[in-house]
Amino acid sequence: MNQRIPILVYHHVYPDGAGELDVNKPGECTGVIAESAFRRQMQYLADNKMEVVSTSSVVDWVIDDAPLPEHAVVLHFDNGWLDTFTVTKPVLDSFGFTATCFVITDSANATSEGKRAAIRTKTEGIVEKPFMTWDQIRELVAAGWEIGAHTASHCRMADKHEAEGDEGVLDEVDRPSAAFQEHLGRLPPHFAYPSGSRNTRTDELLQDHYRSLRLWHFEEQPVWSFTENTTSRLAIDCQNIDNTVTFADFERLFEEAFTNG
Repeated sequence: MNQRIPILVYHHVYPDGAGELDVNKPGECTGVIAESAFRRQMQYLADNKMEVVSTSSVVDWVIDDAPLPEHAVVLHFDNGWLDTFTVTKPVLDSFGFTATCFVITDSANATSEGKRAAIRTKTEGIVEKPFMTWDQIRELVAAGWEIGAHTASHCRMADKHEAEGDEGVLDEVDRPSAAFQEHLGRLPPHFAYPSGSRNTRTDELLQDHYRSLRLWHFEEQPVWSFTENTTSRLAIDCQNIDNTVTFADFERLFEEAFTNG
């Protein structure tokens, strides 16, 4: 069977009624989802006996053909927002699930020092919202989460390369690596491209630093594509999930993933 692995990517999970959920962007992703909707999705995974596995498990499968459960699913949370710790983690704890959080290190550094941090995102534009501190990130690690790299500044890497060349791209590797080593005592094995911005040269530069590089695309959502055993480790695929994805489309995602093509 041609196994397909859903890798669900979330950004913000907010408590029901939060003002941040009141966004209307027809035809575009919002990057936000209500806690009750997120919990319903996690309940669906549990009820249907899906097994949430680590990013490393899937990458081992892609690279070395390591075994995976038949209905394996991976959960990703990008950027290192505070709500990943305060809202998302308690929900996942209740199901016994863990995830991978891709951390923007400049933002984690600033927050840990009591400073504000602002980034540019594809879904929200320039935004200043609370991020996790390194203490909170260490709590995720202690709970079994994986931590991935997401650049120092959340730059679009293809644009960074065009403006600053190889050195600019490698700076977005070296500064995070120093921060991860200082605060976690380890380097992240996996990298997620902010806003999906990449090119062949950025792949070449990053492939020696990370075991996998994750794409992010959403232009035709909800037309799903999946990570398969033949997927390049430099192009791990995923599905963006937010409040523009209906529950029917969420169910369809798994029907497509687990149907032999």
